[in-house]
Amino acid sequence: MTVQLGGVLTALATPFAADGGLDVTRLRAVVDRSIEGGVHGVVACGSTGEFTALSSDERRLVVETVVDQAAGRMPVIAQTGATSTAEAIALSRHAQSVGADVVMTVAPYYEPLSVDETLTYLRAVAGSVTIPVMLYNLPVATGVNLDPDTIGALAREVENIRYIKNTTVDMDQSARLIHNHGDVISTFVGWDSLLLAALAEGAAGVMAGTANVVPRELVAVYDAVSAGDLEGARKTWSQIYPLIEAIMAQPFIAAVKAGLAAVGFPVGAPRPPVAELDPAAAARIAQLAKTATMETTMGTAPGTTMGITAEAIRPAVRRVRTGGILREGDLPPGGHFIDGAFRPGRSGTSIDVIDPSTGSTIAQVAEGTVEDTDSAVAAANGAKDSWGRLTPKERSELLHRVADRVAEHADLLARLESANTGKPGAVAQDDVAQTIDTFRFMAGALRAPTSAAAGRYAEDHLSVILREPLGVIGVVTPWNYPLLMAAWKMAPILAAGNTLVIKPSEQTPLTTLKFAELVADILPAGVVNVVTGYGPVVGTRLAEHPDIAMIALTGSVRSGKAVARAAAESLKRVHLELGGKAPVVIFEDADLAAAATALRAAGYWNSGQECGAACRVLVHESVADEFSRLLVDEVSSMVVGEPGAGDDVEIGPLTSKTHFDRVTGYLQRAEAEGVRAAVGGGPLEGAGYFVAPTVLVDVPDGAECAREEIFGPVVTVETFTDEDEVIGRANSVPYGLSASVWTKDAQRSHDVAGKLEAGTVWVNAHLVLANEVPWGGFKGSGYGRDLSIYALDDYSRTKHVMHNVER
Repeated sequence: MTVQLGGVLTALATPFAADGGLDVTRLRAVVDRSIEGGVHGVVACGSTGEFTALSSDERRLVVETVVDQAAGRMPVIAQTGATSTAEAIALSRHAQSVGADVVMTVAPYYEPLSVDETLTYLRAVAGSVTIPVMLYNLPVATGVNLDPDTIGALAREVENIRYIKNTTVDMDQSARLIHNHGDVISTFVGWDSLLLAALAEGAAGVMAGTANVVPRELVAVYDAVSAGDLEGARKTWSQIYPLIEAIMAQPFIAAVKAGLAAVGFPVGAPRPPVAELDPAAAARIAQLAKTATMETTMGTAPGTTMGITAEAIRPAVRRVRTGGILREGDLPPGGHFIDGAFRPGRSGTSIDVIDPSTGSTIAQVAEGTVEDTDSAVAAANGAKDSWGRLTPKERSELLHRVADRVAEHADLLARLESANTGKPGAVAQDDVAQTIDTFRFMAGALRAPTSAAAGRYAEDHLSVILREPLGVIGVVTPWNYPLLMAAWKMAPILAAGNTLVIKPSEQTPLTTLKFAELVADILPAGVVNVVTGYGPVVGTRLAEHPDIAMIALTGSVRSGKAVARAAAESLKRVHLELGGKAPVVIFEDADLAAAATALRAAGYWNSGQECGAACRVLVHESVADEFSRLLVDEVSSMVVGEPGAGDDVEIGPLTSKTHFDRVTGYLQRAEAEGVRAAVGGGPLEGAGYFVAPTVLVDVPDGAECAREEIFGPVVTVETFTDEDEVIGRANSVPYGLSASVWTKDAQRSHDVAGKLEAGTVWVNAHLVLANEVPWGGFKGSGYGRDLSIYALDDYSRTKHVMHNVER
């Protein structure tokens, strides 16, 4: 049939029998399940179809079976990527001959190819058939990421290339495909957790492995978006997102099959070499799959919780500023800062920088490429020897000058940070003050290094222990603290004698660029370089670049894993500061009023977009009512508003629309699970990305909102009965960045603090930081230390020089 693809396409799971062979009968049932679920097309041998584990004959059989079973009821797409161009052509021609409607070809995964070689391959496969072709951009497997302009040009050149399945975590890349090249190619997003964002952006549809498990639910999201009912789409999406996120966090094929088994539709285990799922992950997916159905309804909150009546809920009021906070000349140049000067990007394309208070564009910056990144690395490499040879005194004096320059422009930097991130003035000013102190501390610390003493540890031999710079460091910083996290990385890196290339978040790059502009006459050319752009392009290139000695990242756990994988190929060092879910353990003898007052700041500072935030309270059941009332009283009086709306504003917007949707999704799912908002609980009306400061109660052990990093103005409250129980529960999350203990018992505080698995533990305080002490995590929160002399150690290497002094 002649088709125009759109909607939800199922990347069909491939069923295997007990003997490991292809189960054709079950495959037909899988097709029927998708059709009955209302999806708009099925994909044979797609990513969930384990195509790398199937022989060519088996792949032909799968395509024939799916085409026959679909029998004209819906379009069939046949994935025909292969281990050679000839085989891909043969599989494509076979798919056309048996009645497939579209062939989908992936960039070659059998050997590393350049972009030009990949395009030659795609032209050859597309030219071998007359039916429509879907490109499959899969950079995580192929190592080739086809940028939107290249895809658009190819679609204009080759007539039957009509679709693109873009399987990256970069929603902006898909958006550029949709808006810039929608006239010649229809975009399907292949990263399941981006489904709602893609449809809202205007994608033709999505190709989802999770459609095997929840086809009706995904179709309901698509239908709601198509009807303009975004609220209804978000409601359904919030039901199924925990399942999708859990599946995406595991080996994908095995996770989808575990979900199918959980809903009573087993399709066998994955075939080697596809990885199997560990039992704990399979159990979690099974639990989520059983509840993620259309029959699930939003829960009704209980009338009372911990002594707090439903009447205690008070919505926050948002203050709006009357004028802008930026002045003429505040914005930095929009190019990359390379080798001491701002230079235009080679792509010629730009990235919009958004004011999260209004959703409007305030600036544009260059979209970095691999070539831009390579130029910056070359500049840093050229400067490293001369910078590393400076005496500690010379480097120290330059870093002091940097601190002075930042102090001279503190107001400008604070206003720029507020405009870009939505931070209240007090938060942005604190960031600038800490930035100044970070450079001052490192300027002093580099003159007092610590090493083992020189000595004769072997007879007639004198050993000298040296600390040397590593060379060029690649830095990736997050969107929540753009200037401060840049300083936490740059100051010790420079102090240790290294040069660097930094990629700020594409969402919040302005203060990093302004910093480079302000210190351009202080630091030698090439010592600090800034490349703006997206993580999968610039960040990945830094992680894999052979001339980069270390990659240092502050960001999400997913980003940390991606960087570590990319860095492994060249065995470069990796420094990771990742997420957190800080437990706040409040014992029955604690000063409850002091704890509640402290959490007013520690739980909601920077709108809760803080990896060390006091976001998970575990309070002894005997004092839970009193503490919860105190905390709700504190939070109910917090002032929400735009930067510049008043000096008393404490809570600003979330930094992006994507993150706003993520946080409100957590709140919706918490409500559905019977968790109640004692105050707040949802977004605020008006423009921008504002969420009311929220306290969640009725939180059971193991609830999603108490285990996963929401990263917004949300604090959860759980109760416990004894010390051993609370230590086990506090340590049960995968993070280990920070924690706090609240008690008047000194012995207990020492003992419990020692048992908590966190890099920083406060006693009767939370989120108090100083440059003299290290910051970093355990477990999923990463490794490496920011701040203190330990950071200097991280960014240098130890060399032992032994002299024979025998006479």
